[in-house]
Amino acid sequence: MDQSIFDGVQEAIQDSLGIPREKITLKARIIDDLGSDSLDLLDILFAIEERFGIKIKRGQIEAMARDGMSEGEFERDGLLTAQGAERLKQIMPEVDQAQIVEGMGVYKIPYLFTVETFCRLVERKMAEKR
Repeated sequence: MDQSIFDGVQEAIQDSLGIPREKITLKARIIDDLGSDSLDLLDILFAIEERFGIKIKRGQIEAMARDGMSEGEFERDGLLTAQGAERLKQIMPEVDQAQIVEGMGVYKIPYLFTVETFCRLVERKMAEKR
């Protein structure tokens, strides 16, 4: 993990949420541990885009997990399929894998996001720019 990326993501989260920097660790969950809500998530992503000069689409992580899969392969009726859960685990190896299970509501995906998830997303976007 590039320290400058972690520092920039940490600053963006601190600016958006107004919480002490030492609480913003790689494994901290953005919603459950740091107290973010959906509007805060958008604010954090915007701040990250500004800091790093990248564009992050809304739903980017879910879109990466769905890539190449049909609607029914990833989820059915808003619930992850076994294939969808496996793909999400591949895209988000930094997340507690036991939390990603078949039958999990797709709406719960943002609850999985950690600070490291955002760092990895920045790394991926920076590599695309090169």
